[in-house]
Amino acid sequence: LIRLVEKYGIGATAVELYEGSILEAKQRAKKRISEGKITYIVKDAKNVVSEYVDHFDVGVCVGSTHALGSLELTLQALKRNVKKGGFILIGEGYWKKKPNQEYLDALGGAEESELKKHHENVFMGESMGLVPIWSVVASDDDWDEYEGLYAMSMEKYCYENPNDPDCNSMLNKIRSWKRTYLTWGRDTLGFGLYLFQNQ
Repeated sequence: LIRLVEKYGIGATAVELYEGSILEAKQRAKKRISEGKITYIVKDAKNVVSEYVDHFDVGVCVGSTHALGSLELTLQALKRNVKKGGFILIGEGYWKKKPNQEYLDALGGAEESELKKHHENVFMGESMGLVPIWSVVASDDDWDEYEGLYAMSMEKYCYENPNDPDCNSMLNKIRSWKRTYLTWGRDTLGFGLYLFQNQ
């Protein structure tokens, strides 16, 4: 969001449940954009979306459709929030293939129904009267970089902070996650960006 404001000089509204994330965003924004360009709302998104009808030119939700309950509920909410002719950008996971039950278990008991296939993500927006304008999916290299940087950051932190009492649990968690990704996730889970126009 900061990057969009920085590049296009727009005003924006950020909705985030966790105040710590908002505080971090404000610190980052302070170094890059004028104060007041972003309005920050620290609330559950489910309690905010009803306040804005035909209000925004663009609505963005990347990797956070769970905040409103699902992809379908997020698209419905943003369709109400965004003006006619405006745009909705969604970042959402999808199944590249049917997930192995062991993979779902390793994800903490996830269910296959939580995600759809790539084309089904597009068709869902279309079924609501949104016009699919563009979509792109993460490549295997994109995924490897994302997962690799995530794992490396934890490994680096624990190497540099060996006295942190949480290091052992952090390392066990990230190493287990990395094994899960390499065993099943890389071939099974995809991530796409979907741009719709509201009509």
